[in-house]
Amino acid sequence: MNVAQTSLPQMDEILIIGAGPSGLAAALALRDAGLPVRVVERGDRAGGLMRSPRFDDCIVDLGRKELYARFPQVDALWNDLLGDEYRPYPHRVGSLFGGRIIEMSGRYRGPARGMPPAWLVRGGIGLAAGWTQAALRSPRTYEEHWHGRVGPHFARVLAQGYWEKFRGQGWADMPPPVDASRRMAAAQALRMARRGGMAGQKVWRHPLRGTGQLFEALAARVTARGGRIDYGAEVLALVPEPDGGVTATIRQGRAVTMQSYPNVISGLAVERLWSLLPVHADAAPVADPSAQRAVLLVYLLLDGPPAFPHAWLEVNDTKLKAGRVVNYAAFGGDMVPQRRTALCVEFFLAGNDPLFDASEDAQIALAMTETAGAGLIDRSNLTGAYVLRLDRTNAAASWREQQTSTRTRLFEKLRDVPAIYHVNRPGADWATLAGMQAARSIIVGDRDTFDRDADPTRRQEDGSTAA
Repeated sequence: MNVAQTSLPQMDEILIIGAGPSGLAAALALRDAGLPVRVVERGDRAGGLMRSPRFDDCIVDLGRKELYARFPQVDALWNDLLGDEYRPYPHRVGSLFGGRIIEMSGRYRGPARGMPPAWLVRGGIGLAAGWTQAALRSPRTYEEHWHGRVGPHFARVLAQGYWEKFRGQGWADMPPPVDASRRMAAAQALRMARRGGMAGQKVWRHPLRGTGQLFEALAARVTARGGRIDYGAEVLALVPEPDGGVTATIRQGRAVTMQSYPNVISGLAVERLWSLLPVHADAAPVADPSAQRAVLLVYLLLDGPPAFPHAWLEVNDTKLKAGRVVNYAAFGGDMVPQRRTALCVEFFLAGNDPLFDASEDAQIALAMTETAGAGLIDRSNLTGAYVLRLDRTNAAASWREQQTSTRTRLFEKLRDVPAIYHVNRPGADWATLAGMQAARSIIVGDRDTFDRDADPTRRQEDGSTAA
């Protein structure tokens, strides 16, 4: 490969790595301020993990996608991009356990949530026993914590199996929450035991044609305002310069070029970003936890309306390998034609799970066996099945999961390279906010503002953070 190097006057293009939520938000803000940007995206389309594939006559997301509305400035941007095509949906979630669908909210099917009387009796006995046990001693594990709050049976029906699959870790192997309080009310514990997002979010919205529609619209606005997006391009190395800029080595097709940039905004995971920088003797170990996890997505397209009304089911039944089943027709848009069904069966796997490398026929067969056995599909109505493998992907990535000593050291070390802004964050809204914050700091020339307002070790859920 020939490497071409060009000199760049300072304050020319700002390099943005990744055409995902954070990178595109940064690019738009910079273009609105009149600054030139170049976005490099390894894939062939915008959105990253928020893109929306198309199979036959259906549009789908990459598994289940929730769009939180924690930050007013992000919500305003998304509404401005899509208008009335960013629509509310019921956000109805169920738990699949023992061949039954149990409601995760009491607003559907009453306080019993669809549990048979025998389960309620068993759960009530377990709840009383759990409270008694919790009063006698502090929990030693995450399992003891939740069994003491809601009882073993209710915990298993509503949460435990799903979360153990999702995180790839058994509750019995996890420590109890550090902020556990014995004064927590039972009703609050039940709410926290399930997956329901932020308690304060009353309205959930989804793009009419999948999450990809939102970020394709954002990319289109970036290019319409003069921004440059290069697809099929990958950053191979970043070298800080003595004068404060960064030299980037970029491969696009067969061409490899070196270019100097005054600033770099990166949407890469912090471990991946650190690996692009020169190795230092005191460098923190770079171990990417996502390398140990993978997600297998099996899409089933069927004639006829869905067999259940929920947007998704969390599979708490440990006899089933699947972790979640997403029903795209329930998002209320144009993703699925009338009287058609499009499901995604999600398997949350260890990176070395044999299922991930099995044949597509075997993967589809397992998804069909489990969904048909649970009464979620009629095999005779199947019109198509498709598989997507997401390796090095941790479906359970969250703010809490990011808070490791290794990552904290990397976050701190990146502050020593002030020309590089790390904006990879869990959650599309938080990532979008971080991109806005990076752009604002570059525009006003104040890196300290970014380090304070976009600190990845601090939760930003109150909507008061500047951007």
